[in-house]
Amino acid sequence: MTSSTTPPRLAVHVGTEVPASLATVLSAVSAWADVVAASVQEPLPEGMRAHLYTSDVLPRRPVAPYAVWRVPGGKPVDTPGVVVLGEAGTPETAPGELTVSLLPWPERSRLLLPFTRSRYRLLRDLPETLVAVATPGGVTWSSGGTPRRAPEGTWPTLAALASAVVARGDLVWDALAWGAPTVTDPETAQRLSLTPDEHVVVADDPTERRSLSLALASDECRAAGLGRRGWSATRVRRPERVAQELCRRLGLTPPEVHGPSGLRDALDALGAPHDSLIRRRAREAVAPLPGAVTSGWRPHQRSDSDRP
Repeated sequence: MTSSTTPPRLAVHVGTEVPASLATVLSAVSAWADVVAASVQEPLPEGMRAHLYTSDVLPRRPVAPYAVWRVPGGKPVDTPGVVVLGEAGTPETAPGELTVSLLPWPERSRLLLPFTRSRYRLLRDLPETLVAVATPGGVTWSSGGTPRRAPEGTWPTLAALASAVVARGDLVWDALAWGAPTVTDPETAQRLSLTPDEHVVVADDPTERRSLSLALASDECRAAGLGRRGWSATRVRRPERVAQELCRRLGLTPPEVHGPSGLRDALDALGAPHDSLIRRRAREAVAPLPGAVTSGWRPHQRSDSDRP
C-alpha cells in the first residue's frame, strides 16, 4: 500500500524496442509519476495507478485507465476516450492525439503577436510591413519589393519581428516558437503535424507562398489568430508538455509534497504561460527569499523568520 506522499506509478508495457520519442516522454513523466516497466510474464508491482501500452502489445482487455503509444502499422486504437500518443508527422495522426516532436525549442522564445511585432519594428526603424523568407541557403527579408539578404545569425530576430514568415523544414518550428504567422509547404506541415489554415498557411509553389505571406502580413487579425494557434500547437508537442498532459489525462496527480508553491499558484491564477518571461522573472526575483520556492509561500505573506 502506498502512502499519501508516494508519487503515483505508471506501468509501461512496451515491445522489444522503445522509440526515442517515447523514451523522452517517459523521462519527462518522472517529474509527475514513477515510471515502472511491466511485463505479462511477471506480476505487476504494487501501487500502479495507470498503464501505458504500445499498439503492438495492446492486450485484448487493457487495464484502465490507460494510454496507447501509436506504433505505425500497429493495432488501431478505436476505444473512445483512450489517450493516444505518437510521433509528430506520422500519417495515422488523428485530431485530439498527443503528438511529440524532438526538435529543440528555441531558448527564451515566447509568443509575440502582430501589434507587439509592429511596435518593435517601429522602435528599430524597420519597415511597417516586413516579410522574412527562410531557406537552408539563407534568410532574406523585404517589405514588398526586392528581397534583401539578411546577415548571418539574424534568423531568430527576424522570426520575432516579421509581419509574416515563409519557411520550410525545422525553420518553421523556430518561427512558430515566436508566434510568427507562417507560410510553408505541405510536406513540412505534415511532418510537424500542423493543420493547414489552422496553424500555418500552406502552398506548393514558392512564388505562391511569397504572395500568401504578403497577404497575411496585411491582415493583422488573421495573422494574430494563426500565430497564436501555431505557437500553441508546437508548444504542446514538446516532450515535457506531452508528459504533463498525459499525466493529467490519466489522473496521475502529483502528491502534495510535489505540488505547486503559492507563488506558482498565484501565477497560474493570472493565466501566465508556464514558460513565460513573467514566470522566469518572478522566480529570479524571489529566489533569494526564505521559502520562496517551497510549500505555500505567497508574495504578500511574511515567513516566521521575518517576524520580530
